[in-house]
Amino acid sequence: MSSLWWKFRNWIVMWALTFAYTFPKALQPRRVIHYLGRFLFRARSDWIHPEEKGYWVVEDVKKNAKREELNDRISEADVIFMWIPGGGFRFDLGKLYVPTFATWMRALEADKSIKSMFYVAEYSHGPESLFPVAIKEIADTYHWLTETLGINPNKIIIGADDAGVAIALDALLLKINPSIKPAAMICVCPYTGLEAGGESWRENLGKDILNENSITRMEECYLGREDAEYEGGLSPFTYLDKSKVIGSFVPSRMLIYLGGKQVLLEEGGILASRAGSSGVQVMMVQEPSGIHLWPMFANDLVEDINVRQNVVDKLVEFVSSIYYSEAKHKRK
Repeated sequence: MSSLWWKFRNWIVMWALTFAYTFPKALQPRRVIHYLGRFLFRARSDWIHPEEKGYWVVEDVKKNAKREELNDRISEADVIFMWIPGGGFRFDLGKLYVPTFATWMRALEADKSIKSMFYVAEYSHGPESLFPVAIKEIADTYHWLTETLGINPNKIIIGADDAGVAIALDALLLKINPSIKPAAMICVCPYTGLEAGGESWRENLGKDILNENSITRMEECYLGREDAEYEGGLSPFTYLDKSKVIGSFVPSRMLIYLGGKQVLLEEGGILASRAGSSGVQVMMVQEPSGIHLWPMFANDLVEDINVRQNVVDKLVEFVSSIYYSEAKHKRK
């Protein structure tokens, strides 16, 4: 990729994401993300295979493949990623991540002979659908994978980015029994519901694609009105209560990607600290130059190819440590 073309793509992606996260209404950001994917992120679109609750990302399976063919690939896979894409609770970035998922899958097989597939979960967005709609849908998808398709939870790594992390944490705490929680969790540039403020906000405001308006939009599209009452007595961001032991409901291993220029840097650090202090084995990757979502758009937001490669290498290291640990456990 030429330097001029990279700079053009970088400018387009940065502008589109900044607009999508800050514009007051949801419709226009959804259109911008749609056209961004249509014109700049069509690579590996033939890897996408729709299902009722989302779509598989898998190589060498023909469009409209029979159910049996997908089932065979699921059975052959060593690892199944269930990914909850971010988008500030109001738009879906999942299709834009497919080239990144393809890179990760190929690296796992080439470097460690680990076969993997991604299942990208789709869920309802705000402001039309507020908490707890999304977490119920994500929990239903997880149970569909484990019960209907019969995938062993020890084979599943749940992944999320941005606001998808908040949805994942709420779903794991409120809707998924800890006895069937996944083998591991990946959190990319997590948003967990903390209020804007703190050192990373002071240091990075103006350097990142997020600002105070972005957080306001997120809250409006997940929580609704300040006086909102939620069904079943549930409350969003319950995991922020310090009496909740993070390790009791999240997987025992966690990989967290953070960027040094993120306004949410401290937020991710707090999640890592609380998880680690509750017994979770946490692997943290922090890139000083990284802004929000830098690992998911590494080819467009990161100019240094060594930094891009480090994203892949750390993921391969993390996943392989889990896979070979599980394989060793089975042999015993």
